[in-house]
Amino acid sequence: MDDVRLWGEKGLVLSYLICATPRSGSTLLCDALGRTGIAGRPAEHFEVLLETGRPRQPRDYFQRSNDPGVWALLDDPEFQDVLGEYGGRYSEHPVGRDPAWRQPDFPGLVEEALRKGTTENGVLGTKIMWAYFRDFVRLARRTSGRWEVPPCDVPGSVLPNLRRFVWIRRRDTTRQAVSLWKALQTQQWRRDSDDDIGSKGLRFSFPAVDHLKKRIDEHNEAWQGFFAGCGVEPLKVVYEDLVEDYEATVFRLLDGIGVDVPEGFTVEAPGMRRQADELSEEWVDLYSSRKYIPSAGKR
Repeated sequence: MDDVRLWGEKGLVLSYLICATPRSGSTLLCDALGRTGIAGRPAEHFEVLLETGRPRQPRDYFQRSNDPGVWALLDDPEFQDVLGEYGGRYSEHPVGRDPAWRQPDFPGLVEEALRKGTTENGVLGTKIMWAYFRDFVRLARRTSGRWEVPPCDVPGSVLPNLRRFVWIRRRDTTRQAVSLWKALQTQQWRRDSDDDIGSKGLRFSFPAVDHLKKRIDEHNEAWQGFFAGCGVEPLKVVYEDLVEDYEATVFRLLDGIGVDVPEGFTVEAPGMRRQADELSEEWVDLYSSRKYIPSAGKR
């Protein structure tokens, strides 16, 4: 809290917002910028749904689908341990279960972002997925009571001295969807060591991967529409380029965000390792050929 007051008095030098979709490489990007020690410590500081006050649950990723295959997936006993019985947005409203329920503490989230996401040089970094960006905007407007603030201006009204939007995406959204489906089953969202997360018990589902790919593509289009509609030129990062030319990409981002780089500064090696494996490639092939073979999918 003292850190928050300190930054409030002195003012942040700048802040930036990473705009992403799940499994787009945003965790690698946050790790890369955080390791510089001069570009904030970006993370998902605002990862809550308005209705529940908690992050999305696995089932939430599959709501609103018009695909009967996804409907069957949600009721498949084989996937109940993965998806759960209820999600967040469409489950019983928490106030019905707990009269003391209150909407998320948005000022507390902002304070936490300032405290955890700011480096000593006064740079704040944070990250938001499109899936809950709407909730971020609505919570900010509700909390401040400033209903006249256009959604385009909300990020700048919350993040002090917002300098840039950084938009990361993947070229290959099929592999991104496969990665997301695996992560929903393992609940392991990053890999920092050579420890094998294993593939035992993971199950392929064509409707699941297809649904997730469609949502990823839609959310990328939504980010693009937001930037165009708000007259924003984001600093663009492609995951495949970040992996291929890691150091140069980090330097480009530091320059684009406006971070002063000290003389003799060097970029640390990545602290994360690639998560794709033979199973991922098998599932990509299964999806691309539109074959759904349950016996082959149960690995």
